Amino acid sequence: MKNIRLAAFALLILLSFAGCKKDDDLGPGFDLNYNQQLVIPAGIGGFDVHHFYLKNIPSRYLSTLQQQGKTDADITGVLTAQAELNGVFGDADFSFVDQVSVRIYHESDPTDYVEIAYRQPVPLDPGNRLPLIPSLADAKRFVSADRFSLDVVLWLRNTTVDNTEAQLSLTLKATY
Repeated sequence: MKNIRLAAFALLILLSFAGCKKDDDLGPGFDLNYNQQLVIPAGIGGFDVHHFYLKNIPSRYLSTLQQQGKTDADITGVLTAQAELNGVFGDADFSFVDQVSVRIYHESDPTDYVEIAYRQPVPLDPGNRLPLIPSLADAKRFVSADRFSLDVVLWLRNTTVDNTEAQLSLTLKATY
């Protein structure tokens, strides 16, 4: 009887891991990596929504297409593979952040945007590294231009005490 329970338990464990998927399951493609700096100033409070605009970012889309031997017509979409906010210095603490939304847009029209990553709610003690959840939105129409802009939107739990220097690390995957 003990062997049957052990076999059933082992089968249950095996089946539970069989459904796991890796992050690379977006299909064949190539990565577009972007790192942008921003400063969250001291003294901003939790009663407002705070926007940090990162404008005029070179997409490097066309040069990467040439390196990969692909054309724009070959690309079916550009999806977020990974995103996170990191403190530039090791003592940064993102515990004052309640929600995060990262939006991509063309600088000519900031009202026409797509949310490409988010975190809602942020864990109470995230420390120096705040991983974001990639959205399933296709950002190809923004990234295929020469330049695009990002809006990092923060909802805060409480007033910031110090300036927090942060880096947004973003990996987009162009799939074909």
